Amino acid sequence: MQNIIETHDRVKNFDWKLSYVDKPNRYPTKYKIPARTKDPFRHLIRDYCSMEQEKDDRQYGAMSDVMARAGLPGKASQRWTEILKLVLPVTGFGEYAAIKSTGQLIDAVENAELRQGYMAQMIDEVRHNNQIAHLTRYLARHAPDPEGFAQGFALRSKNIQCRTGRAALQGFFNADPVEGALNLQVVTETAFTNPLFVAMTEIAAANGDQATPTVFLSIQSDEARHMANGYSTLAAICSEPDNLPHLQRDFDRAFWRQHNFLDPLLAAVYDYFQEERTSSYLEKWREWVEEDWAGAYIRKLEPFGLQVPRWFEDARERLPWVGHSAAMAVFAAWPLQFWRHDPLTERDFDWFEKKYPGWYGHYGKFWEDYRRMSDPASGMVPMQMFEHLPTLCRVCHMPGVFPRPDISTARVRLIDGRKHAFCSAACEHIFREEPHRYLGSPTLFEEFDGMDLADFIEQNGFLRADGKTLIAQPHLDDHRRWTLDDIRALKIEIRDPLRDLPAEGLA
Repeated sequence: MQNIIETHDRVKNFDWKLSYVDKPNRYPTKYKIPARTKDPFRHLIRDYCSMEQEKDDRQYGAMSDVMARAGLPGKASQRWTEILKLVLPVTGFGEYAAIKSTGQLIDAVENAELRQGYMAQMIDEVRHNNQIAHLTRYLARHAPDPEGFAQGFALRSKNIQCRTGRAALQGFFNADPVEGALNLQVVTETAFTNPLFVAMTEIAAANGDQATPTVFLSIQSDEARHMANGYSTLAAICSEPDNLPHLQRDFDRAFWRQHNFLDPLLAAVYDYFQEERTSSYLEKWREWVEEDWAGAYIRKLEPFGLQVPRWFEDARERLPWVGHSAAMAVFAAWPLQFWRHDPLTERDFDWFEKKYPGWYGHYGKFWEDYRRMSDPASGMVPMQMFEHLPTLCRVCHMPGVFPRPDISTARVRLIDGRKHAFCSAACEHIFREEPHRYLGSPTLFEEFDGMDLADFIEQNGFLRADGKTLIAQPHLDDHRRWTLDDIRALKIEIRDPLRDLPAEGLA
């Protein structure tokens, strides 16, 4: 009987080209990929599927049996559980985008070894999508406040944070398939899944949430194989010198697009929604992204022609502040969200000042005012403290508050007679490279410009089952919930700031 390696090699020999029909070129790529390379997997589907079934049996069995009967979801910190209403829809879209990415790669790359890896990864991504949907349904049934879990997937297109996620994660599939692999496998899965699926499970467990670690660690057990896919893809690209100019440009863009969304999101979630506190996101980033990914992984590829991304140092310098600015923007605009927010306490203040020296001087006053405005009797929401809403970037859709509002790199440009906002020089550069990729997607403020905030909430389904109480709340106190009437009394207009702000430069 042949061993598994010989059998696997024999299977790959069936990857022939048909002589009687032309293969449709549905997803063309500018990259030259060698016909044969090192195989990152050597998995036969029979062995692969039995392994994944065993993992699924353990995961779903634990969630439906022990955790549900012990009432564990109800014992978790509500501060932590609430932000999963955002994290899960965003992660679910990322897994869906990964399905599309690997499907395109299977079609575009004429290499049997790489295709084997892409095929197994595509099955993984389908599994992950189902896992995220199951966890969302599980929490909608068992969490103390199911509102937001039940509607989160439907509300994604009406929420700023979800739209920024869509803008970034569409990079997995909306361009050259190999560029999609750089976004997905080389950047997101290799640099950021450890902070997402490992570090976040540490926070979840410390705050009494056992369901999320059960799912996320099962997902991460597959990500190591996906990182191997990314490495094999890079090795194949670097073996062809003609690919190197394309590779560096696409890699630079992929890193910035994923960093610019994932780091502010993960930092805000990690630092602002843990009640029982552990480490900071900045500490995790320095370990996994700066040291392990950029230092120990990408730098070792420099002799082969791939350099650390051109904007990596910009990202490193921004990191101490971007999570705090993102959290301030999210909490200030809480009526536009679909989860509840827990005001910071003095204990939180002390932790932030310890982990991020100087934090209070830049953000402390906002959080003191936020606490005061969390009661409907205050007659004010934090977004009214600002002269106008922040601009939203044409490329990434992030608000123009980074790295900190007082040193924001946001700018407004007049290009071909139309004003565009950019959050940074990097996003402006990316736009000017290929403007057609970003012109067809209006920002949330452009889409709903001129609408009363109360009408936006009512018409787009941000209300609880009673039809009058907001899903989002600026606190966790069930006795002081804001209603649609409270918001309507404020007479707040969603006004696109591009209407009023002058362009800073012409093109």
